[in-house]
Amino acid sequence: MARAHDHLRRLLVSRRRASRLDWQQVLGSLVEVCRERSPESEAVLRRAATFSGTLALELDAGLPHAMSPEDFLRSVAVQTLGRWDRRLHQDVIVRAAALADHESVITHARPYLL
Repeated sequence: MARAHDHLRRLLVSRRRASRLDWQQVLGSLVEVCRERSPESEAVLRRAATFSGTLALELDAGLPHAMSPEDFLRSVAVQTLGRWDRRLHQDVIVRAAALADHESVITHARPYLL
């Protein structure tokens, strides 16, 4: 699982063009991180939920169509953190909803808002 954490962490901090990741690789890492609650998983998901930049992704590898990759990660992070402990992650859930461009993120955040 450490590899999945590293992939997502690198994606969320990378500003260099040379370190672009494939969207399918990102999805696989996201699934793995969400599979088991740990302090490391919570930290990566909190960072994904509040990420305000543009993800460095390979454009040729296919991207989500309903929303931006950034909002997709926010949505999954909000849902997972909310299920794990909505009180502990309330600040991140609120911030993710505020950053979101897609209504779906706000809809997914709403059940976890106190």
